[in-house]
Amino acid sequence: MLSNVRSARTLPSTLRSFSTSQHSYKAACSIVPPVHHLVKIDKSKLTPRFPGLKYEKDDIRSPAYRPTDTRQDRLQEHYLNTLQSDLLLINYRHKAETKEGLKNRPWDGTSPYQLNRPMKKPRGSKSQLPDIRPTKWNNIPELESVTINTYVREARENEMLTISAALQLQQLTGCKPKVVYSKSDVPNWKIRKGHAMGAKVTITGYEMSQFLNTLSEIVLPRIREYKGISMSSGDRFGGISLGLTEEEVKFFPEIDLNQDLWPKTFGIHININTTAQTTEQARTLISSLQIPFNTENAQRM
Repeated sequence: MLSNVRSARTLPSTLRSFSTSQHSYKAACSIVPPVHHLVKIDKSKLTPRFPGLKYEKDDIRSPAYRPTDTRQDRLQEHYLNTLQSDLLLINYRHKAETKEGLKNRPWDGTSPYQLNRPMKKPRGSKSQLPDIRPTKWNNIPELESVTINTYVREARENEMLTISAALQLQQLTGCKPKVVYSKSDVPNWKIRKGHAMGAKVTITGYEMSQFLNTLSEIVLPRIREYKGISMSSGDRFGGISLGLTEEEVKFFPEIDLNQDLWPKTFGIHININTTAQTTEQARTLISSLQIPFNTENAQRM
């Protein structure tokens, strides 16, 4: 009887040993998305005894209100005070008209079988293209987001390397990335469907400004013989992309100051998304952030 009582008394202490302070010193990155707070609350059916539950989360009277740090965004202030007016002056065209993009073409109606057919695709494109409107005060090009992704080729043999890649992106951006899984089976490349092959993260706001400042002021100047972003880089809709190798990623201060913690780095692919309507407008915006473009090949062509 005494042995049972002693075992019952020691059981809670055994359970409490799993939540010690020793685990707080270990860096961890969970690749499992959370499932809590998925149930929507109908505020109209809440009891009147708790009026605080009806307030929005950004209201200071709400129990769910969480104060956040207010920090100065140097890049955003530079855009509003200097770049915004200059971009309007550069892209403005007097008496400019809207250029209609490629649209689906109707049938000529010569055949009775064309009545219920869908419209033909536009010439030279598989899908419709948006219209290019004149640049005015309400559509000045600006930064929208930055997407950073990395592909780990060695993850075909060791899937745990994707966790290291996700931790690297989290260290560079300060935001939690998402693991990228393969969508199909490729036997020649030893890739199975649903296998973790990399990670990606999309940053906006202050985190985006900090990353671009670090990239333009610290990382790119330290790369020897860096010629700039290729002029062929662009998706015709305001997006510009560039890549950094494994050695160039080490120039980030988050990696350079802790090289012992990062014995292996992974190359990254950076997509800068803007609200520009053309690639030329996107180049003008990004070049104003001290990110150079390689114009030598463009002059030769």
